Amino acid sequence: VSRHHCTIERRGDKFVLTDTSSNGTYITISGEEEVHLRREEMTLSKRGWLSLGQPREAAKEASVEFICY
Repeated sequence: VSRHHCTIERRGDKFVLTDTSSNGTYITISGEEEVHLRREEMTLSKRGWLSLGQPREAAKEASVEFICY
């Protein structure tokens, strides 16, 4: 995990994750395939999990759950 791995900011009524790391951020939206971001951004939606630097399966308890309404 990088020192400054990613940011999440509110843009209007959306939350956008921007990855700034070398190893990327893995995002799993409930019911969808896991996405690997590397120096990219993605709008977070619904419910899901973030894993820093490795897939959620490998991260186990180290993933962060989010819910966007």
